[in-house]
Amino acid sequence: MTDGLDILVETLITGNLVLIQGLGLYALTRYTKSVKQAAVTGLNTVAGMLVGAAILWLLGDIVPTSPTSQLGFYVVVGFVSAVLAPYLTRQEISREYHVVDTALIGLLLLLSNRGVAGVDNLWVALGASAGYFLTLITVATIRERLELAPIPKALRGAPIILITAGLLGIALLGFRL
Repeated sequence: MTDGLDILVETLITGNLVLIQGLGLYALTRYTKSVKQAAVTGLNTVAGMLVGAAILWLLGDIVPTSPTSQLGFYVVVGFVSAVLAPYLTRQEISREYHVVDTALIGLLLLLSNRGVAGVDNLWVALGASAGYFLTLITVATIRERLELAPIPKALRGAPIILITAGLLGIALLGFRL
């Protein structure tokens, strides 16, 4: 990946955090009951991911090298970015959501595992957060339409949302080369 646009498209579509990598499924099942709630949650996560990537970019030289201390470092960066995100977006969202948001911590760990450095951190975070936001909005829209569909009682709620997410993930896998 040499170009920022290549990184953006790859993380948006074929590296989607929720549908392909399975990070943030808690938000997918809990915060997609309405499109407005999904948009607020998505915007806060976008802000958190961008703040976390910017912090990693700025502190790139002091990231620990041992795996144990590196994990702790990324958890602390994730916590700081989760606390700062609602202030940037000026949206009301519970603090417990951001603390347990696996997509935010997962993005930071993926940045570490891929060896992404410099401004590429922001490109990856922008693509991943845009994919996360679009996924939440899409699933919220589908969820509102599914309320009118005759779904068996055993599949209502989280099961049908997870099945839908799986089908959307399979569709995105078709874009991989």
